[in-house]
Amino acid sequence: MKNVETTTINLTEQLSMNSLMAFVKKAKSFNSHVSLYRNGHSINAKNLTSVITFNLTVKENDSLLLIADGEDATEASTQLEEWLQNEMDSAKEETLSLM
Repeated sequence: MKNVETTTINLTEQLSMNSLMAFVKKAKSFNSHVSLYRNGHSINAKNLTSVITFNLTVKENDSLLLIADGEDATEASTQLEEWLQNEMDSAKEETLSLM
């Protein structure tokens, strides 16, 4: 059974290059097509070049729509959202520890 899941993600921190590479790797682990959408633009979240370019256009406090389309869409959407939230929380803690 094929389904589509959408999740809104509020960016609280800018992601590092290592985080972006890890996100793409995690997205590729799912069979579903995974995309990110913001302001009329959608990109393939399994393509590192697209994700890096997309990341250059987003700022803290922007909202993104994560769309997973396929047989494991629910799992993909849930796990990627949780992973992104953990990465942003870690980035925030690292920033605070430097101050």
